[in-house]
Amino acid sequence: MTSEIVLRELKDIEAKTSADYADSLRNTAAYLLQKQWVWKGKRGQKEHFKLCEDNLAYFNKLFDGLDMGWYYDRNFGYAGILPRGSGKQLDITSTLFLLILRKMYDAEASMGRTELGCVTPPTVELLNQYEHVRGEMPPITETNNALENLRKKGIIELGIKDPDTKLHELTVLPNITRVVDQTYVGMLNRFMDSYTPESASGEAVFEGTDDLETLEVYDESAE
Repeated sequence: MTSEIVLRELKDIEAKTSADYADSLRNTAAYLLQKQWVWKGKRGQKEHFKLCEDNLAYFNKLFDGLDMGWYYDRNFGYAGILPRGSGKQLDITSTLFLLILRKMYDAEASMGRTELGCVTPPTVELLNQYEHVRGEMPPITETNNALENLRKKGIIELGIKDPDTKLHELTVLPNITRVVDQTYVGMLNRFMDSYTPESASGEAVFEGTDDLETLEVYDESAE
């Protein structure tokens, strides 16, 4: 039923505009299914964002029919989709990085250290907080792989790599507040507040792993 409504609405849009315009909407929908997010200020995405902005109701109905949440933020200039329980689970390192980065985003934003909604926390602080949760630092290769996962999901941007630390500068994008809600942040905070070095025992340091692995993202994001 939903698909019929969306198809009828697309035909109405085509009748009021043109077949080319309707094709552009299809292309933007396909782009979102691949990339998950579009940004007003990013090269190659401005036209997609404009189509999203001008057709909010259509895209909301379209992705609702695909069991996905539709998000639009005019202030920060982005639109995107998130699965409703049908996404791919991140590995534990990527998951913890994501949760810690949301916590760091909130801290930076509360102090007004944002630029167009983005924050640039020090990568070393991310690793320090990870060590607090897991009891050990992640290897550099594992760190960079996890950050690359989050970049591909459109949640962070990576800058230049420090030749000494081998770590990238990172920018956390404002859509992280859509990806990670306060329930997961609270879960992480409760664990960190109760953590003591004596509680660390090998690889079972983080007892909340099973709960955190329910955090899902769409699995077709591409570079």
